[in-house]
This record gives sequence, structure tokens and C-alpha cells, in this order.
Amino acid sequence: MDGMRRWLGVLALLALASSGAAAAEADVRIVGTDLRLPPDSHEPQRALVSLRNAGGPARGLGLACTFRDGDGRALETVEASVREIAEAASAVAEVIYYGWPRASGVACRLVGER
Repeated sequence: MDGMRRWLGVLALLALASSGAAAAEADVRIVGTDLRLPPDSHEPQRALVSLRNAGGPARGLGLACTFRDGDGRALETVEASVREIAEAASAVAEVIYYGWPRASGVACRLVGER
């Protein structure tokens, strides 16, 4: 009887392990970043970040974008949340820079869950 319980326990653990392995993990990558320069210098600048998820659903991701001046010096790093990207889908996230001086470039990276 005890041997049978052990085997049932092992089978239950194997079933749980295999069902968890079947779920695809998210594989989100930044595929492009575009810095928008508004005509009015009092309006904030916006980085539009194109994302591609080649895996399972992704939730609660964060982006960190460093806005840079014409000489490449960092002006400010701004973080933003990306709510959800469906399985095998693309999305565009917006990160806003309210600072001064105006940025002439931006570099973004994924920062994990937020």
C-alpha cells in the first residue's frame, strides 16, 4: 500500500512538472526606438519603443529609456510600464521625457517586471 502511494505521488509530481513545462515563456525584445520631436519646445518628447514577443504572454514588463543630448551625454533615464503583450504579438510602448535640454537621442532597455 505504501509503495502504491509513493508511485501515485511520483506520478502526480511528474504530471505537474510536465504541465508547467508546456506553458511557453515570454521572449520580448526591443525591435526599434523612435524619438519624437514635437514642434513646440514646451511639449514633452516621446520615445516610441517597438516590442516583439516571440514567446508566451508577457505581463508587467518595464522599460528604461535614457534620453541623451547631442554629445551623447545622458540627460535623464525614465522608466515606464508595459502592461501586456500577447503570445507572438507586437506592441508599441511610449516613454515620455519632460526634461530640458531637449534630447537628440534615446536608448531603451527592458528592465523586467514592474
